[in-house]
Amino acid sequence: MSDLQNRIDTLLKAIDNWLSSDNDYLMDAIDRTVREGYFSFPDITFALDALRQSISKESLEAWVEQAGLSDDVDAKGQNVFCLHAGNLPLVGFQDAFSTLLSGARYTGKISRKDPYLLPTFLNEVKKTAVWTDMDVQWTHRLRDFEDMRHDAIIFAGSESSVPDVKEAIREYNLAKEDTRYLIRTAHFSMAYLDSTNQESIKQLAEGMLRYGGQGCRSVAIVVSPFGLSEVRDELREANINFWKENPQHTKPGPRLRQQYAYNQAVERPQLWQEHYLIQEGGLEFDQGFICYWVEGDRSTVSELADEYGEHLQSIYTTNANEEISGLETKIESLASVQKPLISWKPDGVDTLEWLMK
Repeated sequence: MSDLQNRIDTLLKAIDNWLSSDNDYLMDAIDRTVREGYFSFPDITFALDALRQSISKESLEAWVEQAGLSDDVDAKGQNVFCLHAGNLPLVGFQDAFSTLLSGARYTGKISRKDPYLLPTFLNEVKKTAVWTDMDVQWTHRLRDFEDMRHDAIIFAGSESSVPDVKEAIREYNLAKEDTRYLIRTAHFSMAYLDSTNQESIKQLAEGMLRYGGQGCRSVAIVVSPFGLSEVRDELREANINFWKENPQHTKPGPRLRQQYAYNQAVERPQLWQEHYLIQEGGLEFDQGFICYWVEGDRSTVSELADEYGEHLQSIYTTNANEEISGLETKIESLASVQKPLISWKPDGVDTLEWLMK
């Protein structure tokens, strides 16, 4: 068996063991995560189910072929350091998985905002790969890896956080002079809603409200030929139905109610639902729990994509085959908002392909 096929088989076995209903370690990690207030149970189970659906022998082999990974072209010998974000449950999973699949040695800094979930997967890999050369290690503290220098470093955050992260990397001597960095800085995504059928509205509600709208794949702008007032009732019902099964875990501060009051005063169309606000126009992005509705067409989508540039992660459309000139690499189906393929490209970069360079 080739080294690559062995890695694929090992990771698939680790996934099966990890997601098994009798994995007490994962069940305990979920319980602790919920009890200690990091994330809600519905959001955790949703994230796990999305991974279960996206990872298969077929999907991994397709990803490997797409990225050009082979026994002759891989990342063996590289030390890769992943600083995982913790704004969503298991948000750093793809970075860890792609590092292991590439053949590189994985070192992870686990976020204190999501301390329990990812380590249960890494521990399962360590047990499953005991007879292979797969190298897995992680910590919750950067200083634990002091003077361990890496060939590549992957992390996500805002532009303002990058200097502090790089300073910490220098302080603990974690990088070489020629270390490569893959830094993700996209903040939000956009949807183009040209259909108001029940399924599209339901998918939009999921895209806006899952994880409280905090992820870079979450919909923060909706462009539609329909004004907000034309679909307000349908949106209100879809949002309520979503919250019945997925109560919002994190609540906004008082500024959101102040924004609602301001919108009332200036007679701006809006949909106010206590913990979330959808408003027409007035794009500011100075606080969370707001989705901005913009009446427009495909050209409006292009204009907004140009304006927000690298801050924009993806553009979701009701038609999976939608074409908007110049934005082909960003377009995804609205149905996949919070269920990306294991091979999806954050900030337009195939992580597996990048690791091999």
